[in-house]
Amino acid sequence: MIKSFNLLRYSFGRFLRDGSFSSQLSAPGSARISCDLERRLVHFALDLSLSDTEEATLDYAIINAFYVPSNTARLVGNRDEDTTILFVCADAPPIFTMDTSDYFGYSSSHRMTGLGPRYPIPNGCNSLMLAFGKQSDADKFMSACCDGLHLQYSKERHVQIRDHSSDDKYIQRLHDFISQIPYELAFEVHKAFSNSVFSAKELLSLRVEILSLQTNHGNDAPEIFRALVVLSGGNGASRPSRRQRRRLLLSGEEPLTSLLAKVIYDFIRGRQQPRPLLTPPPQSGVYLSYHLIITPTRHILEGPFPDRSNSVLRRYGHQECFLRVSFQDENRAKLRRARDPDYLITQLLRTRYRPILLNGCRVAGRKFQFLGYSMSGLKEHSVWFMTPFQDENGGLVDANKIRNQIGAFSKRLSKQPARLAARWSQAFSGTDPSITLLPEEVDYNCPDRRSPIGNLMTDGCSSISVELARDIWTSLQQGKKSLEGLRKIPSAFQFRLGGAKGMVVQDPTIRGKLVRIRPSQKKFDAPENLTFDVQATSAAPKAMFLNRPLIALMEFLGVDSQRIIELQDDDIKKSQSVRSSFTDASKFMQQHGMGGSFRLPSLFSNLSSILQLEIGRNDQRESSHWTSELVLTSMECVETHALRELKYRAHIAVPGSYTLFGVSDEWECLIEGEIYATVVDEKTGAVHQITGQVAITRSPQIHPGDIQIVTAVRRPELEHLTNVVVFSCKGQRALASYLGGGDLDGDDFNLILDPRLLPTKVHEPAEYPTPTIATKETACTISDIVDFITNYVEADLLGLISITHLRYSDLGDPCRRECLQLAEFASKAVDFPKTGTPVNFRSIPMLRRNQAWPDFHSREGADLTSEQFYESPKLLGQLFRRVPVKRWTPQQWNGSRSPSDGHTVEMALYSCVSFRRLNLLGFGDPDEELTEEMSCLLDAYCERLLVIGQTHTITKNKNIHVSEAELVSGTIMADWSDHARRQAAVTAMNLQTGELVRAVRAKLLAKDERARIKKAEETTWRTKTYDYEDLTFLEEFINDHGRRHVVETFKRSWAAWYVAEHTLMHDPGIFGAQSFGLIALSGMLEIMKFARFVMDRMSNPDARCTTPPVSILDDEADKV
Repeated sequence: MIKSFNLLRYSFGRFLRDGSFSSQLSAPGSARISCDLERRLVHFALDLSLSDTEEATLDYAIINAFYVPSNTARLVGNRDEDTTILFVCADAPPIFTMDTSDYFGYSSSHRMTGLGPRYPIPNGCNSLMLAFGKQSDADKFMSACCDGLHLQYSKERHVQIRDHSSDDKYIQRLHDFISQIPYELAFEVHKAFSNSVFSAKELLSLRVEILSLQTNHGNDAPEIFRALVVLSGGNGASRPSRRQRRRLLLSGEEPLTSLLAKVIYDFIRGRQQPRPLLTPPPQSGVYLSYHLIITPTRHILEGPFPDRSNSVLRRYGHQECFLRVSFQDENRAKLRRARDPDYLITQLLRTRYRPILLNGCRVAGRKFQFLGYSMSGLKEHSVWFMTPFQDENGGLVDANKIRNQIGAFSKRLSKQPARLAARWSQAFSGTDPSITLLPEEVDYNCPDRRSPIGNLMTDGCSSISVELARDIWTSLQQGKKSLEGLRKIPSAFQFRLGGAKGMVVQDPTIRGKLVRIRPSQKKFDAPENLTFDVQATSAAPKAMFLNRPLIALMEFLGVDSQRIIELQDDDIKKSQSVRSSFTDASKFMQQHGMGGSFRLPSLFSNLSSILQLEIGRNDQRESSHWTSELVLTSMECVETHALRELKYRAHIAVPGSYTLFGVSDEWECLIEGEIYATVVDEKTGAVHQITGQVAITRSPQIHPGDIQIVTAVRRPELEHLTNVVVFSCKGQRALASYLGGGDLDGDDFNLILDPRLLPTKVHEPAEYPTPTIATKETACTISDIVDFITNYVEADLLGLISITHLRYSDLGDPCRRECLQLAEFASKAVDFPKTGTPVNFRSIPMLRRNQAWPDFHSREGADLTSEQFYESPKLLGQLFRRVPVKRWTPQQWNGSRSPSDGHTVEMALYSCVSFRRLNLLGFGDPDEELTEEMSCLLDAYCERLLVIGQTHTITKNKNIHVSEAELVSGTIMADWSDHARRQAAVTAMNLQTGELVRAVRAKLLAKDERARIKKAEETTWRTKTYDYEDLTFLEEFINDHGRRHVVETFKRSWAAWYVAEHTLMHDPGIFGAQSFGLIALSGMLEIMKFARFVMDRMSNPDARCTTPPVSILDDEADKV
């Protein structure tokens, strides 16, 4: 039985810089505390006075606050004061709920923002002060938490408790003050408050200094203030840089004015050195975004960070006036209702989120208002806000003006909130800009093709001329580094053009420059917007992976289960091989899209092929094995991540099968049941002309008919198309619609070619009635859009439906009645963002509350022997139990020696570098000036990397950060409750680290060559028509144009490596130095590979020459 201890008093608050406790919130009522060992949490309960509720019919109301051990740092007791006082010191706020029961016997539980409707929790008040009535109660509670939950307990010297319950007035004053300073600095000041580094009162005490900071240092003021935050403990996981530690004598209780003066002095001294600013202009399609995360209790500010831009940002500029706002739970998962129909988030949405969406919020003293969202953003509960600004003509631009200028919408559409907002969303989709078309280059008179019974066969797809496609591709390549090595124009583009969206496919029969737009692609009128924005292309094929719903259907449809087991076993072996072979690691990471930001696949390949090195271990000291702690830990991250994906998601690779965009047969050469596909991997030169029987499907799969068997054929009319699957336009119904209601506006389709994975039976596809679109009687207002968003957050049941379907399927098969019902509900839930018509929660067939879960649905670390789980006899259960996974998280290096083992690499370099013609020999210690420059670059890099690492944690605690190994490998090891949210965090993290690495590589480029390279980019060798087979040109390049640049860049990369190695020798635990060395080493090896290519080409001019390897030369020229 759980023992509760009554409290004399309590208070929520936070610890201040001087160690005192700021008491900020309590509410009347009797309170108690317990250590719940069954649910593994600390439970605070308050019997709320019924006068503090909003319901007149309540019989009782209990406020609960739940602290989980992962967010609870320790228990703190007074050493020399009344020991009946304990503090729960937490890194994140607890989860607040209110349990109620009315006079009619109806009970429910509601999520809350604090201690009831009248007592929201103040920002940053994560900790809890407890005053026990008896010493024995305090001791028993403390022992239960330490023994059962493994919480730490410490006694501190006298902890002074300060009453700050009336601090709200300072918050208003802070906003008034920062509204007067430039936004970039104001955002940093507000961020310091919202992230609980400084109180509003402390920041107001710096008003004069902050104004002086802006006046004297201008654009550098935000960077200086960030340094103040770091040195004040705002980035608690970090330490000041080596220079800052030498220059600053820091005191924990030093006045902020004095500390800021020291930071400014250090900055001025640093400016006298070649201190680099690692924020180069982002590449095309990327901008620096500001973020606000709103949880039930917190406002968390982040950024600015690189993010993908959209047409609105590019059209209006003033990117600092736009804000990404995300609604999340305290654990970074999406806010959602529980399986229990009586557990409600309605009140939380009504009192916390709806007012912000409707009335806006203040950030950095500015009023931001709701603007819109992208469809992918809505699914992640993320929207766009903006603050009004003046355009170049002095006119005011606000949210209403931007929405009105997106396009012209029909009267019918204006009455449908969900559809109207979905049309707005086209302008907020992440895209890359290409070219602006002329009006005569767009043909809006291309009709859709329909079946004899009227079904749409070309839904979302049309054609484009080869000449126009070439112009678009050239523009994209100039803006995005990742596309430069690809010479073949993609066959298809996923696009946005004014009010149109979908896919266009190349048609050689169209002369000149022309794109055709069909009615199914045109969603609204926007004829003045002629920018062709690209969301994705078919430039390269995508790998095909199985997943749990697909495997459940494949087993039911008679697929060879043993083949799936074999594929998984092969993936397990490959995952485990990454820690023993650079070659295996390179191939595996390339296939799974890992380590790309730091170019690990290329680096590992070069380490093996050029330096003849292999991955070493700490117990293996051989000259041919490199024992780098960062490499070893990064590979451990890769292996652990891959095995987790196999075990908990059945993410199994299918070699020889592909994921491709679907397009329509514009030449009418395919009959019903036929497809066409040719897969070309330009990097490897592999060509796969697909023929014969193949299985085709599309995620998410839930109905037995979502997998179909088709015949792949060859047709001369389609030979110019690669990396797309072409669907026939003949028959009664489009094949794409068979597959989970798919269409051709950008859907991915899985082609399964393995004969042993083809179903032995095929079911008729599902066909559901057209969903009802929620419609108002009058034109909808922004209030109606806000109501839809909050309704969507509450009624987004697709995840629950999918999980419930898998559970029913495991107890029977996908054709049982409940599964077919759930499949129809899933179709309706998928359409909910566009129709506004939700699935009724109580209509979903649910299993009994005490029904055990299949073991494959367990979370990491769950006790599978408990009654909560059963051993699934199905294939998913067998696959789950075959995957070995250990609970592991990377640890910070705490050894006394350098973790790098750089000597091994240096010996390999000295023995390998023999390109005398390029003078790559003879580098020893860099000169003092270059060493100082690279030291400054290292410091700047480490600071930026740490900020990125702190951004992508679950708790948003300033003392926790993602490890260097996770950042390098592109993984997050922490166990998130929401896999999709963790994947989104990984994607954002990789974009940010990729931009940082790109900036560092730009700084390693030879200084005296930057202007020349920029000019050359615009003329000869950087143009897309450069002929690598021209021997004369290669000789000219390497002899006259490139040699000094190559040598100087190699020399600078060597200096960066040298500085990183010497830093690690003196400070082995410094965060970021190891990965900085990897960036430098990668650059050196790419130059060596490029030099080898040139020398081989010149010594053998008759050999057929392919595109030279991507090198540091190709990477940074567009930066200069």
